[in-house]
Amino acid sequence: MTEVRRLHVPRFAFRSADVGRRLDLFLVCAVGSVIGNRVFLIVTGYPQLGNGTLHISHAIWGALMMAVAIIFALSFLAPNNRTFIAFIGGCGFGWFIDELGKFITRDVNYFFQPTIALIYIVFIAMYLVFRGIQRRDLGPDEALLNALEALKSAAIGELSEPRRAASLALLDRTGADDALARQVRTLLADEDCLPAPNPNRFERWGHLVRTAYLGLAQHEWFRRLLTWWFAVYAVAAVAAAVLLSLDHNAIEGFEEWAVTLSSIVAGLLMLFGLLRIRHDRVAAYRWFERGILVQIFVTQVFEFAQEQLAGVLGLAFNLLLWVALRSMIRAEVEQELVERQPVAS
Repeated sequence: MTEVRRLHVPRFAFRSADVGRRLDLFLVCAVGSVIGNRVFLIVTGYPQLGNGTLHISHAIWGALMMAVAIIFALSFLAPNNRTFIAFIGGCGFGWFIDELGKFITRDVNYFFQPTIALIYIVFIAMYLVFRGIQRRDLGPDEALLNALEALKSAAIGELSEPRRAASLALLDRTGADDALARQVRTLLADEDCLPAPNPNRFERWGHLVRTAYLGLAQHEWFRRLLTWWFAVYAVAAVAAAVLLSLDHNAIEGFEEWAVTLSSIVAGLLMLFGLLRIRHDRVAAYRWFERGILVQIFVTQVFEFAQEQLAGVLGLAFNLLLWVALRSMIRAEVEQELVERQPVAS
């Protein structure tokens, strides 16, 4: 029997193969909650829920949502509740941290000027921590546990073909080859022995969107449209920033310089992606993602400091673009995994 070298991983620290997607969902929901709450308050004139004595802060509702996420995590079996936990927990965290200004000032000042910058520093730190969690390769034990999670999904009719293919590929890549791993691999490889998938409504919608994208991606006109979109976006960002930097009267302080320089960096990252798009679409998408993340975590922060509503709308647009890019990357990677699987005889 082949001896498989085990990684020394803390027994509580085994990671899910979907850790990146769920942490991204948590972060997007948190940022989106801050944006949505700020837009609502600006548009409605900062209404308050309560009376002359009481004020029901939205931090309380955020804490309640995080409590719901914890209760679900402790009470119900995976795998069908983790996406909900990421969603409700992220929304709750966003509502909670939006009140940061009240917690760090003596006069309980929600409008404390540095608050929004501190909030986005927290989000940047979380993003870096999340990427650190994902960066290390999964080991054989983690591959086996994820394969067992896939079987659990199959038992309730929620195992998709991309998930099955990804679990098999992970077992192969990590060299998981003990007796249990071989049995699990055999079960996953035998499609006929698995229960017929019965996806829920959201999974059906996701499958339809991925199928539609993969169908469009086969057409040359779609690839050209995508290329032109990012080319115009990147060139416009760089050109506008360069022109602004040449106009010394338009730049008065650090915030303007931060917006200008970060826009140039974001545009250059996306232009680099354009050079890769004809040869490696996924690699190009990842460069586009890097550019959008610079916009989200740097440019939009300082734009918000200058003009709140415009900054919030710009951040919302970039978040939607980021979600679309992440979805396209996932669809491409899953399709490649499915195509690599051997055809059953």
